[in-house]
Amino acid sequence: MARTIAEIQNEILTEKGRQSSLNNLTNTSLTSIWRLWVNIVATAIWVHEKIVEKNALISRPHTLNWYREQALNFHYGSPLTPDSSNGMSLVWKDGSYQFDTSNLSETQIEESKIIKHCAVSEIDLETVLNPEKNVEEIFSDYFHNKVGVVFIKVATQKGDVISRIDVPNELFAFKEYISKIKDAGNQVYITSDDGDILKLNLNVYVDPLSIYVNPKDIEYYKLKSLNRQLTPDEQEKLQQYQSALETNPLDPENGALILNRSVFPVLDSIKDHLRNIEFNGAFVKTYLIDAIQKAEGIKIPILNKVQTSMAKNPNDNENPELFDVTSIEYFIPKAGYFDMDVLQIEVNYIPYTFYRDKQ
Repeated sequence: MARTIAEIQNEILTEKGRQSSLNNLTNTSLTSIWRLWVNIVATAIWVHEKIVEKNALISRPHTLNWYREQALNFHYGSPLTPDSSNGMSLVWKDGSYQFDTSNLSETQIEESKIIKHCAVSEIDLETVLNPEKNVEEIFSDYFHNKVGVVFIKVATQKGDVISRIDVPNELFAFKEYISKIKDAGNQVYITSDDGDILKLNLNVYVDPLSIYVNPKDIEYYKLKSLNRQLTPDEQEKLQQYQSALETNPLDPENGALILNRSVFPVLDSIKDHLRNIEFNGAFVKTYLIDAIQKAEGIKIPILNKVQTSMAKNPNDNENPELFDVTSIEYFIPKAGYFDMDVLQIEVNYIPYTFYRDKQ
């Protein structure tokens, strides 16, 4: 970091004190000739150090974090040439490309920044190289896995929900912007997808004094919560319950607080946890259970099944296949986030009555 002018002046004055040949310079007035020269030299050195510092900063190889910063600083609708008349363009300044925002307000600047979330990564060559492979296999894996490619995931924010940017319009403009500023020879792969689909199934033992569960539904929840093979009698009873649901569905208030039927501790804690996962962060089963455990009225949360899939392609007629990832402790959604609008949560609410065994 460059020194301040005052710091440089103090070092010059300290060195002057060590030079006996300068002892005759005794005038301490700030307007004395020798003090003015000290100020001039200190200022010149300061300017030089600032230039060196700036050159050192921009001459460093661009890191993954640099690409992320450039993505978050992208202004949609801004031309890539400085001869435009819209008030903002991409210009070369101080050794790097920057958007000229000098004539715009803070509100205008923020409104044009459409990318609110970004994650950048790359595949390391070591992940595909294997000494036991022959040359043909190594080169095949090299190109198939796109080693040497920078991967950029981007998304925007609509209200409190993460969403992909407009494809193809905004995505095309962003790709052109990255092509303009990236290092020569680097390959960059950019995506902005709809959020991944997530389906959860849980057994949750709840405090019956805090959380409402309709008595008519308790036996059904208990049967659904069994992970073992059901007996013939249990299977018949479960089928009867499922048939009855067509005319007498489950109470929609099951799982709500008794004193506030608009609050569903299990569902609310799951949604809050998923929203708070950072973009391109991992879904961790243990963290989800911890979040549910902290909710009011929850005694024992058990995560039975986790299924996920990439979002449905607009051209697909069928819904995407869900993959069972229950055995995996954590995973990262391909889009970088989950679509909260299609989130599916199945909860078997079971009153916690184990305390009776102690009596």
